[in-house]
Amino acid sequence: MSDRPRDHWVNLAKSWDLRKSPLRPAPEDIRIVENEVRRWYTSVQPGQIAAAVLGATPELARMSWPRAPRLLAIDKSQAMLRGVWPGAALGCGTVCAEWTALPLADASLDLILGDGCFSAVTGDKYRPFSRAMRRVIRGTGRVFMRYFLRPERSEPVSGIVADLWAGRIGNVHSFKWRLSMALHGTLAEGVRLDRIWDAWHEAVPEPERLAKNLDWPLPEILTMDDFRGVAARYTFPTLAEARAAVSGEFEEIACHYPSYELGERCPTLVLRPRGVGG
Repeated sequence: MSDRPRDHWVNLAKSWDLRKSPLRPAPEDIRIVENEVRRWYTSVQPGQIAAAVLGATPELARMSWPRAPRLLAIDKSQAMLRGVWPGAALGCGTVCAEWTALPLADASLDLILGDGCFSAVTGDKYRPFSRAMRRVIRGTGRVFMRYFLRPERSEPVSGIVADLWAGRIGNVHSFKWRLSMALHGTLAEGVRLDRIWDAWHEAVPEPERLAKNLDWPLPEILTMDDFRGVAARYTFPTLAEARAAVSGEFEEIACHYPSYELGERCPTLVLRPRGVGG
């Protein structure tokens, strides 16, 4: 354990290929964004699309576009940009920066795309994040943001663990999100990653036995260890909290829920800048 990087994003970049839906967008999520982008493009008819992906999500880089965009990835982690983002092969640029201080000119983007971005920042940064997006997007632009939402009423951890051992959870990633959300405090508190690991280790001290019982790939199960000893926090807003955080800058024009396991907690919101038509 002593040589394990404690930077969560370094861990995440190294084990990215072991992660599946709902942590990563499913084809259904990408189709939602593709359809919305085409709808927007037909109504606006811009020139070349100026777009930014907040994060390093490869599925968003490789999605189908109505016209080849000028695409940029923005992330605070060089490890994620170097290890996960496929932009170099696609001719896309990268910028290492905080999302609350986007180093872009005012009204310079047509589209902003993000996958679970709000869960990667603390609750006190939700509003500055929203204001930063509003500053850099054009009046006719759109934001497509997939969220990870905790339910209004928290699940008991004991029930989640019982579902795990009974085979009522589809994969370790769905379990990971349910456990994380169950341990979540207020939006200001979020949940520390090392606390998630502690609860995991108490429930599953022998991951090999779980892998054998459920016929799950052990390497995927061991991605839980990326949380061990990490003091960083995730935040999972409720739907009301997610909407409130962007309501001053954006108007919600669509909310799409996918059909996969935990899809009810992973909607994609389509937002347009408030105060403009289109």
